[in-house]
Amino acid sequence: MEAFEHIVKVFLEAEGYVVTSNVKFPVRRKTKKARYDEYQTHGYEVDIVAAKHNSLILGSVKSFFGSPGVNRQGFKGIADLSKRTDFKRYTLFNEPEVREGILKEAVRQYGYPPDCVQFCLFVGKFVEGDKTVITNYLNKIVVGAGPVKVFDLRTIVEGLLTAAQSKTYYNDPVVMTLKALKEARVELELPKP
Repeated sequence: MEAFEHIVKVFLEAEGYVVTSNVKFPVRRKTKKARYDEYQTHGYEVDIVAAKHNSLILGSVKSFFGSPGVNRQGFKGIADLSKRTDFKRYTLFNEPEVREGILKEAVRQYGYPPDCVQFCLFVGKFVEGDKTVITNYLNKIVVGAGPVKVFDLRTIVEGLLTAAQSKTYYNDPVVMTLKALKEARVELELPKP
């Protein structure tokens, strides 16, 4: 599990979810053969799958701390096509056929009705000025339980800080790091909204 995926995992566990990572869902798609119909099944990976009694989250996790950040060039509906695009990185949000195939397979595998399956994007860093554009765009994509939800770093960190307030022992390096910083009286500055 990638480090930021682990942080998102702990955030969701604090919300009462049981979480696993890197689950592949088989999706059958028609190939581009012109002369005859041909289909192939390909496994599409979802970074985070989180479950609780009435909710299943299928999440894509992008930290991008060592880069400019998640940007509009990854999304077909808002990218500037005169510039370089990166649509494959966000197949879950760019390909309705893949999204619907993953939803169908998640419903089959986990037993949740479609209206209990939420698609999410968890982001560590956005390119300056792109957060609102991306969030608004994804909120227009309705699948399963409703629009795609976007969780930014501030929301994730606030959830982790709340989890770290508990006096209950939580054997996880993320929570223990936050508790150790608090005990050492290190002031943590949240990212600016």
